[in-house]
Amino acid sequence: MARPKKVKAEKEDDDTNTDFSFDPGTQVELTLEEACCITGEPVESSFSRFPDYKNGTLMIMSRSKMLEHLRKGDSIAAFKGVLVKRHGKKILDELYSNY
Repeated sequence: MARPKKVKAEKEDDDTNTDFSFDPGTQVELTLEEACCITGEPVESSFSRFPDYKNGTLMIMSRSKMLEHLRKGDSIAAFKGVLVKRHGKKILDELYSNY
């Protein structure tokens, strides 16, 4: 049996699709931490980041820890574990995340 032909979606305005605006009245830019949140070692650049809204920072992982947790598939859980150590279990009730 043949599959039905896909109908292309109507073209949307570019403004609705790519609105990456920043509103300083409602959004806060978080500063990047300088050390790995797990090991404490200084980190010059990172690709794995997670917000710590209580401190107003983005937590980062060292390259080795990032690769370790990404391979296991538990990098978000590792970040959440750090948040619990920093702020207690109550932080998970306040945590907003897409994960």
